[in-house]
Amino acid sequence: MKKILFLLLLSVVLIRPAKAQDTGIGVGLSFDVEYIMPQRYREPGGRTRALFPVKYVCGETQPTDRLVPGTYRTVINVLNLSTFATEVGWRFSSGFGRPGIVGARARIERFGSFFMDCPFIIRNLQRAGVEVGSFIEGFVTIEDLNDARTERTPTRVAATYSVLHKQVHNLPDLLPIQRERTWCRLDNQGRLIVTIRNQGEASAPLSITRVAIDAGASFSRITPTLAPGSQADLAPIPLPSGEGTVVFTITADAPAAIREMNETNNSAIGVCVLVE
Repeated sequence: MKKILFLLLLSVVLIRPAKAQDTGIGVGLSFDVEYIMPQRYREPGGRTRALFPVKYVCGETQPTDRLVPGTYRTVINVLNLSTFATEVGWRFSSGFGRPGIVGARARIERFGSFFMDCPFIIRNLQRAGVEVGSFIEGFVTIEDLNDARTERTPTRVAATYSVLHKQVHNLPDLLPIQRERTWCRLDNQGRLIVTIRNQGEASAPLSITRVAIDAGASFSRITPTLAPGSQADLAPIPLPSGEGTVVFTITADAPAAIREMNETNNSAIGVCVLVE
């Protein structure tokens, strides 16, 4: 995908002002438009296809989901730039390991267009037996069924993405702090020192931070109670002996026991190059 128009990230523009001390949630709007470039694929039989893979995100996320809490909407617009009618087809994909779901085809009159929105996508997924919860994401692959040659592909595809963010307030927010360039801060005994900060708006209770060494041991360390804006160095982590590169992952509030303003920033990956 190639972003051509604009990105209006308006998380600071409040659609409806909310008092943090009352509700703990403010609201902001993000809006983005993308033009989707055609991907040309030549099949073993010699046929070349002109495909437009479009990402869709639909529904309301929860604090534990991969995306930030919010309500996501996608509208996909398909345009015919030709003076003649054209045909396009499409198929859906959703979920790890599932095969693509055949959709349908449509005739677009000269200089005409049509759109797919989240209700349209969800209805097609449900008809194909996909269980759709409060939030779903995947791809719609649109194919120009006319001629895949560059100068003969009149189809254009644009996707519009909007998000009504939930900006959570009055909660802690724990995250690792980078004290060295590769997160490799060592004490005089060569042990790893991890720093955790609370950048939230409320105090964070006692919590557990996990440091997992790739292909090695995992260590849990107690993170003390942290007031807003404060941080603490945790008990040192022993690193493997000898020379080599050590990759490790730091995860604040590893059991996810604390509700935070941002649940997606708890982890960081670091590297130590050990030389004897």
